[in-house]
Amino acid sequence: MTVECDTTLLDFSLPDLTIGVKDGNLMYTRPEQLINRGKCSCFSDGFIGINPDEKEIYVTWTGTRRIRTVIADSVTIFADYPKEAEGSQVHVGFYETTRAAYPHIVKNIVAAATDYPDHNIIFIGHSLGGASAVLSALMFARDNEYMKDRVRVWTFGEPRVGNRRFVEYYTQILGNQTYRVTYKADIVPHIPPWQVLGYQHHPLEIHIINEKGDFYVCQNTVREDLDGAYRWPTIDSGVADHINYFGKPEIVHFDPLIEW
Repeated sequence: MTVECDTTLLDFSLPDLTIGVKDGNLMYTRPEQLINRGKCSCFSDGFIGINPDEKEIYVTWTGTRRIRTVIADSVTIFADYPKEAEGSQVHVGFYETTRAAYPHIVKNIVAAATDYPDHNIIFIGHSLGGASAVLSALMFARDNEYMKDRVRVWTFGEPRVGNRRFVEYYTQILGNQTYRVTYKADIVPHIPPWQVLGYQHHPLEIHIINEKGDFYVCQNTVREDLDGAYRWPTIDSGVADHINYFGKPEIVHFDPLIEW
C-alpha cells in the first residue's frame, strides 16, 4: 500500500488499484486500464482511497486557505438546494465549489464501491472540505439510493452549510450517519453567522473540549447544542484551534506503485 501527497498529485494506491487526482484530472486505474474522467476546474482538492483492512472507501476533501475568500464573497447569497425540499438553501460558494467537482468524481466513487461491495463509503473533510464532504455525500446518497446505507460522513472544523430547512432535510437523509467534529475555540464552526442570515449546523456534533482529547457528544437535534462549539463566544474564537485538530502529525511520503 502506498500513499503520495503533494500539491499536484493526491492518491492512495494499492497493488491492483489506484484512484487519484493530478492537475485537475480525476481518474480510476488498474495496471491494465486507465479511465480519465475529464478535466475538473475545481476550487477544492481531494482524493479517493481504499482501506481494505477497515473495509472503507475514503472520499476526502481537503481544506483550503481560501475559505475566508469563499465565505466573504458570497456569505449573503444562498442557492436553492435541493430543489425538492422547499425552502432549503445552502451557501452558494460551498455549493458551487462542490458541484464543480462532483460530476468528475462520482463515477470513480461508484466504480470503487462496485469493486468493493462490502466497503463503506466515508466522506471526509476539514474546513471548507467539510462543507464539500457534506454536500457531496448528500448528492451521492440522492443519486445512488441503493448505496445510501453505506455512506458515512466525518467533518472537522466544518462551517455552517445551509439554513434550517436544509439541516432538516439533510438530517432526514444522512443524520444518523454523520459526525461533525469541532475543537475548542475553532472560529470556523461559528461562520457563516446564524443570527442574521439563518445558517444552522446539522447534527451530530462531537466537541473536543481540551488538548487531552476529552470530548462532549452533543444532543442529536436540529437545534445547535449550546454545550458544543457554540459554548465559545465568537469573539473568543480564533484560527489557532482550527489548524490544530489532533495536533500536527508528521507528513510521510511514499513512492507510489502507479503514478500519472
